[in-house]
Amino acid sequence: MDRPGLPLLSLLLANAVTIALALLQDWPLGTVLAVYWFQSVTIGLFTFIRLLGVSAGTDGREHGRGLVLAGFFAVHYGLFHLVYLVFLVSFALAGTYGIGDPLGLAAGCAVFFANHLVSFLWYRPREEASPEAIFSEPYARIVSMHLTIIAGVFVSLMVPGATGMRLVLLLFLFLKTVADVAAHLKKHARTVPASAPAPAAARI
Repeated sequence: MDRPGLPLLSLLLANAVTIALALLQDWPLGTVLAVYWFQSVTIGLFTFIRLLGVSAGTDGREHGRGLVLAGFFAVHYGLFHLVYLVFLVSFALAGTYGIGDPLGLAAGCAVFFANHLVSFLWYRPREEASPEAIFSEPYARIVSMHLTIIAGVFVSLMVPGATGMRLVLLLFLFLKTVADVAAHLKKHARTVPASAPAPAAARI
């Protein structure tokens, strides 16, 4: 197993910055959900890029399979997040929750994009995966992440008072971070050591 190194540190930093912004700016629920929606979309973006960049492989067919799966992934993953976005906007317009400072929202999105960019560049020269493995990875990762977020949403909405809701939300932000890190470590548990030859596929 390769040392987690910079990608893990950047993931921890991205989550820490998000929690700090949520605390200091008193983020409403909508901002938290929007930031994590963007993180999920970012994971999908780099997965799509990886699928397009799959090498020919030993049988010479892996690149073609990667292109086919990239197209299917873009439609399937993209439609899921489009529906997700419609729900977020609908609840925001209905007044279920608010959207806070746009700069805070942009900062939260930016740190997660930077994290996944760092991870993509870090692992790209040093590991490979089949197109099928690349395709399935983001689903396994975002399920645990979003289940944690959804649980936090329901509990926070049931807790009376702004202070109680804030504490519950921060607790679930922390639990989401734990789920994020666990998924990252599991995903990269079979990383090719740094001394190994550099293959073409990348991981986020």
